[in-house]
Amino acid sequence: MITRVQTTTLMETMKLYRTIVIDPPWKYGKWGKASENSVFAGNVHNVDIDLPYPSMTVEEIAKLSIASLADVDCELYLWVTQKYMPNAYSILEGWGFKYCETLTWCKEPRGTGQGGLFTPTTEFILHGRKGRMPKKQRVDTTWWKVSRPNIHSKKPECFQDIIESVSDAPRLEMFARRYRLGWDAFGNEISSHIQISLQQEPK
Repeated sequence: MITRVQTTTLMETMKLYRTIVIDPPWKYGKWGKASENSVFAGNVHNVDIDLPYPSMTVEEIAKLSIASLADVDCELYLWVTQKYMPNAYSILEGWGFKYCETLTWCKEPRGTGQGGLFTPTTEFILHGRKGRMPKKQRVDTTWWKVSRPNIHSKKPECFQDIIESVSDAPRLEMFARRYRLGWDAFGNEISSHIQISLQQEPK
């Protein structure tokens, strides 16, 4: 993942993508007490929780040069949680994409965990587009009930299967944690296919 980004510029690549999936490391600060099944079990109220990877603020995510990676016709899939849904729409539009629809990952409850009055058991993918949509067979739903991986923030592979079925190559996954056949990838846990220059803000 990337931390403390001020500006982001694409360097020395002319490749443009027709499909981009991005799972930003959204920043989380003070959390409530976790249930025993949570990866944060043992932490108490009103403390800053250290995520198991570097995080980014809304402003830092918005400054990513996703527009520079997108072809004239491009589909964008932006992962987001309940907390950042209001921000994600403007981020997507700021990158030059028109919002199309919201896909939902439904999870089995695991106790009360983190959150407000209602414990979040869903995550979302905002689907955006610039240019024309590929001619593919339509999918008959916008939600899927899928078991949770036992690694924090890891997303089920089936969602990229679904995205592949309705999108065109070349494809890029931003903030990837592993390689996927037929995709380029960018992330701090792998050797990335693209280079990004970062300027850090003073702490």
